[in-house]
Amino acid sequence: MSLGLQPDFDKKDFSCLLSGCGNEQTADTFIQFVTRRNKNAKIYIIDLGDEQIKAIQKLVAFKCKDYNVEIHQINALDLEKIINLKSLDWIETDGFMEYFDNRSLEKLLQVWHRLLKKDGFITTRDCVTEGKLTQIADYLRINIAYQWLGVKLYTHTKQDFNKLFAKIGYKYFLGNTWLYSYRRFALIKV
Repeated sequence: MSLGLQPDFDKKDFSCLLSGCGNEQTADTFIQFVTRRNKNAKIYIIDLGDEQIKAIQKLVAFKCKDYNVEIHQINALDLEKIINLKSLDWIETDGFMEYFDNRSLEKLLQVWHRLLKKDGFITTRDCVTEGKLTQIADYLRINIAYQWLGVKLYTHTKQDFNKLFAKIGYKYFLGNTWLYSYRRFALIKV
């Protein structure tokens, strides 16, 4: 299945967001991917973690100072404080939606919808609860994350995503990954 989108990474005012990057390696990979296609792209990188933000700031100061990269320690629900409406071409996340309960996830998807340009898109990978085996995997994943990392994760079913995406105004593609309950998402505004 295809959404019929042909991203134009090299357009003059291309801007993108890496939301909840987690570490400097992810940020470096993202920056290199974008700047190989457009050296003048505007890149926003956000995370909540102080340690992560400091590591990314150090990376950008050392390796990426010639690029237009802004780093912010901010909750993704507050992105409209730092990014103009309808200004983003691309939002990228990975394992990010699982940090939001359904109500907060709806708010996040609304914020992203308002920030995206008319032809903007979102790419991500996240867990989708489907069937008994993923319920067991979810139980383990959620408990390990809480016990080991001290973070709370939430489960979302395919029906949860269908409902939220339709309600907010997204057309989307859902694909498999090599991990059993992990799925690839691509979303565009309708």
